[in-house]
Amino acid sequence: MEFPQGFTLALLSGPAAPAHAAARRFCLDTIKEYYGFDYNPDWHFDIDSLLRPEAEAHYAAANRGAFWTLSDTAGDIVATVGVRGLWYKPAIVEAFRYRYPDPGKVGSLWRLYVRKDLRGQGLGRKLSRLAEEEAVKLGYSSMYLHASSDAAATIGFWSSVGYEDLGEYEFSTHFDKKLEPADPKGSLFCRSETPKRVGRNSRSYSRKR
Repeated sequence: MEFPQGFTLALLSGPAAPAHAAARRFCLDTIKEYYGFDYNPDWHFDIDSLLRPEAEAHYAAANRGAFWTLSDTAGDIVATVGVRGLWYKPAIVEAFRYRYPDPGKVGSLWRLYVRKDLRGQGLGRKLSRLAEEEAVKLGYSSMYLHASSDAAATIGFWSSVGYEDLGEYEFSTHFDKKLEPADPKGSLFCRSETPKRVGRNSRSYSRKR
């Protein structure tokens, strides 16, 4: 995956290091800027896991996860994205058990954040495709994600990159996309199925971000 000149993509790996702490801080700062709320350990435990031993890190390769940062020429992080297994969200596994009979095949896309002054330049699209391609390599055949229902721009973005709207519940809109292996030229095949919608009378589960 190529990014515009002046940007450096890095895959976080190994034990927690300053790069992991910087990624966590960028995510929390962006959440505050975009959504207006502060750190909450119940919502942000996946970000906290960046600082945990690899065995406990949601985005560690050993746990079928990955997390990237994109930095500018000054070395400042300007964007992030992560992939982890859906099993880290058991409430979602339960709520969508009709759709995901084998949760081990479902990856989930998290923390796609782009710095405010760089939004609208295509970085988010490149990072989402990067995450999808890695998810296939990690053995996932579907990608799940959710977004705050009051964030119209975010909802529109995910629809624009091929994610199927599964419906709204508990202030979140849920999406997924079917993933298939790349063709010989390296292009990722993605397809969507007509979803069953999650109505407001569906099984309740806790809202976590």
